[in-house]
Amino acid sequence: MALVLIVLSVPISLVIRRAVNSEDRIDPLNSGPAPAFTLQSLDGETVSLADFRGRPVVVNFWSGAWCEPCRLELPLLAEMKRRFPAVPIVGVLFREDPEVGRATAEHGDVTWPTLVDPGGKVAEAYRVDGAPATFFIRADGSIAGHLIGPVSTGILQKQYLKIAPGSTPSTSR
Repeated sequence: MALVLIVLSVPISLVIRRAVNSEDRIDPLNSGPAPAFTLQSLDGETVSLADFRGRPVVVNFWSGAWCEPCRLELPLLAEMKRRFPAVPIVGVLFREDPEVGRATAEHGDVTWPTLVDPGGKVAEAYRVDGAPATFFIRADGSIAGHLIGPVSTGILQKQYLKIAPGSTPSTSR
């Protein structure tokens, strides 16, 4: 029951915050070109969105310390990575200490690069104001859609099929 309350509290708090601050509300990007970025990963690698040019990619903004829905989403994304191996995932820490992000990634089956966003400039470019926020980017670099807050495997798969049309999800584990 406590887990259900935690998971439900994030979308409810987002709705309340948006209702109270409606004139200041900025919705996340849902179309158009994906903002370019180049960031350092937790492993010290330089990763750029341009590295994935010509391929669909998923960009997931998440946090480990305070975001229970983020921690619940990581294994779902890992499952999507297994089902859609041709679609890379890039994680971007949202308002999170890199060491906390590293510890969470190690426990969350994260096998994709996790990037540090100093000052939140990339989150700002994507108009992210809360985590988790997941963007689905087509091979041409345009945003096909986004998901904000807790998700399910079915919802994720539907978004994956938007950016990888004609692909058949792998059922191998």
